[in-house]
Amino acid sequence: MGIYKKTLKRIAYLQTHNPFTTLLILLALTILIIGGIPYVKTVASLEKMMPEDMEEIKYFNILRDNFLGKDMIGIVIDVNMESKNEKGVFSIKDKKALEYIENLKEQISQEDDVIETFAVTDVLKKINGNRLPDEQEFDLLLKNKETANLLRNYINDDFSTTYIIVNTDVGRDDRRLNNLADAIKKDIEDAGMPPGISIRLAGVPLIQQELSKMIKSSMLNSLWFSILLVSLITFLLYRSLVSSLLPLAIVGVSVVWLYGTMGYFGLGISTLAGGVAAIVIGVGIDYAIHLMNRYKYERKQGKKIEEAIEESVVSTGTALFATAFTTLAAFFAFLFGTMPEMGRFGTLMIIGISYSLFFTLIGLPAMLVAEEKIVALYKNKKHYLKIKNA
Repeated sequence: MGIYKKTLKRIAYLQTHNPFTTLLILLALTILIIGGIPYVKTVASLEKMMPEDMEEIKYFNILRDNFLGKDMIGIVIDVNMESKNEKGVFSIKDKKALEYIENLKEQISQEDDVIETFAVTDVLKKINGNRLPDEQEFDLLLKNKETANLLRNYINDDFSTTYIIVNTDVGRDDRRLNNLADAIKKDIEDAGMPPGISIRLAGVPLIQQELSKMIKSSMLNSLWFSILLVSLITFLLYRSLVSSLLPLAIVGVSVVWLYGTMGYFGLGISTLAGGVAAIVIGVGIDYAIHLMNRYKYERKQGKKIEEAIEESVVSTGTALFATAFTTLAAFFAFLFGTMPEMGRFGTLMIIGISYSLFFTLIGLPAMLVAEEKIVALYKNKKHYLKIKNA
């Protein structure tokens, strides 16, 4: 008998003789690893999806670090010229609009990771004695052709739209990026926006923040739909709630361990890697179903629990190892690609499938033994009560 078969026999023996101890140890470890889940981050930065050693990216980063800043955020300020609110703002020339723009610009300039800000108020204060003009003074300034041409770089022809440019230093740090985007949105609310003004936001940091939200949403949707569909299929297969939940518990714990590992080791979720959990469930459920079916078959043949578990783990386990290793080899090839995104996906799939195999061989047999013992205890107790009441 090969050494791997002897190992599988020992694994089966330990679980058949210590099922509840095995499950308690796994439960304790699972509780510990759950602590890493809150630290799982999304990878929304486009640069992290590209190889850093590319000359084009390397030189562009040097330019940004030394000359261009990191990323730009554009805050577009619109005035509703058809507003019926008498207290509203109907033109960018209105001093209330200019004061709001200046207040907002100053608040944003105080935020961490903001390098500098630009707005039409900078030009107006420079040419108007370091103060903002009222609407009449604004019209007088426009009579100077040079001044009018300069202001046109910031305001459209009908004075309904202007903008604030924010140069940032968030770089490729998604946490800082999200914090800055949230801070700017809060500044917009706190700067005392007058009626008739609306704000539109644009820029790479804001796009990446939305991309991060989409990644999380897609990840959760794919995860819950995969759990729902797999639950339905296993229930139709076994026609038993308990039997359908056992393989689902195995893949569920595998996903929990996957996310916990990602949190502790800083492995983020990105666009491609966002669907890893659903794939792990789809692959891992096969391992659990194969072993469980073999166990049920052996029990129907009249074998004892210990014999059925041993036969299932040894025979099915050998096949599962072969299947899992070929699958892992395929995902291992992803690590040799030039795109970091592919390598990230391959790494997470390797971890997730490994956990699925591990819990199928160390966990599911203990669950099967525990299930039979609990059911037998319940039946004996029910039989005893029936005799007692007769």
